[in-house]
Amino acid sequence: MSRRALLLPGPAALLALFLGVRLGVSPLKHYDLFFHLAGGRYVLEHGFNRVDPFSVTGTAGWVPHEWGFGVISALLVKVLGAAGPALLTGALVAANVLLLWAVLGRATPRRGLLALGVLGLVLAVQSPTWSQERPFHLGHLLFALAVLGAQAWRSGNDRVLWFAPLVGAVWANLHGSWLLGPALLGATAMGHALDAPEQRPRAVRALVASLAMFLASALSPSGPSIWFYPLHHSALASTQNINEWVPLDLAVGWSWAYLALLGVAIFCVGQAPVRRVAILLPALGLGIAALKVQRHAPFGAVLVGLALLEHAAPIRGLVWPEFVRRPARAIDETFARWSARARGALWPALALVLLAAVSWQHPVPVEQGVMRSRFPLACFEALRKLPPGKVLNRFTIGGAISYFAGTDYKVFIDSRNDPFPQPIHDDYTRILWSEPGWEESLARYDPDYLLWDEENPGNILLNQLRQRGGWREEARDGQYVLWVRTRSSSR
Repeated sequence: MSRRALLLPGPAALLALFLGVRLGVSPLKHYDLFFHLAGGRYVLEHGFNRVDPFSVTGTAGWVPHEWGFGVISALLVKVLGAAGPALLTGALVAANVLLLWAVLGRATPRRGLLALGVLGLVLAVQSPTWSQERPFHLGHLLFALAVLGAQAWRSGNDRVLWFAPLVGAVWANLHGSWLLGPALLGATAMGHALDAPEQRPRAVRALVASLAMFLASALSPSGPSIWFYPLHHSALASTQNINEWVPLDLAVGWSWAYLALLGVAIFCVGQAPVRRVAILLPALGLGIAALKVQRHAPFGAVLVGLALLEHAAPIRGLVWPEFVRRPARAIDETFARWSARARGALWPALALVLLAAVSWQHPVPVEQGVMRSRFPLACFEALRKLPPGKVLNRFTIGGAISYFAGTDYKVFIDSRNDPFPQPIHDDYTRILWSEPGWEESLARYDPDYLLWDEENPGNILLNQLRQRGGWREEARDGQYVLWVRTRSSSR
């Protein structure tokens, strides 16, 4: 590869540069980041613990299956301050864009306008996740890497199979999407056996590698129980109420990008003279799964896009007018030449390194690097000055309480979801909406503190407690209030 190719940025490199810098300088804004930071800090200080250290209600046990992301984020905070998780997010998104462009390049002989359009639709499906500092960026990146490995194997490179168990073990400690790795490799192997029956011995070896990849996931704090975790988690009633786990929501714009990609792919496959089961089998499975659970759409879009490119061909019977065909062909050829000659991944990497160097020299505390309107920092600070106790809190800010106030202040619930049995979720709903039995639910938990918001429906509980008495306001920050229970001295 020439020096010019390394320095000349291609389309993916320019997009990666923009996204990496944009996300790398953004304030921390996602609530879930903070239970990962709290968990990562706890693991670094105390190791792993099956007993939930952040609540007394998380009796289902702490399942830190994404502990790796939390530890990485906590270490980056120590070195880079608040910029650490933001730069990590920017780097992961940028790397994912570059890797996806490489994946699409292996599926088509030339990366012209069609490849760019597929990349645009895939990224449109993934774009709602970009602003969120969460471990599924690692899942997206590892999935793209797994797809690249499956493509290399289909091209005759059997050596990539030796890396499958390693990728499986690493993936299982970073993100819950790890099961997609062995599923992708296994489905690709079965499809390839149908495409090329004479290569069935190779397909058998790939199936063995996919099994090894699955088994290697047990090299995690959860051990072999992680094999059953995806099924257990998806079967939880509380999971069904999480936005990511509902069927594809047509009210959001990105879902239409997914459907457009799916529709064009179906058309291309339908009119293709030869169909490749090696890509169609995994694309069909994950593509349908994304309709049922929209969390899978960012992964399914990658496979659907590959199926589209592998089966794309001139549409039979369709002839464009010359005044359309000629400029379109010229633009397509120009873009394809640019894509072939340019790489330029150096530039997003260099930009992120420079931002990291600045943050290393001048780290900003996390409290100063968050989106201030989302987090009641004054309430957290006031809580830290009070004696340890139990906090009744809104679902979204439980992780932030654990991070900013510490483990001495046990939250009622947080967005980890898994540690809390269904009765706790039911109690939370009753308390939130003052449904029949809410007073008994409150009495069972018997909180010392209340960190709640005043906006509907939060105001419902606050109005009820004002009428009952027994609480005093300690702090206020934006829409949130911190109340302290006033207990009788005889207690």
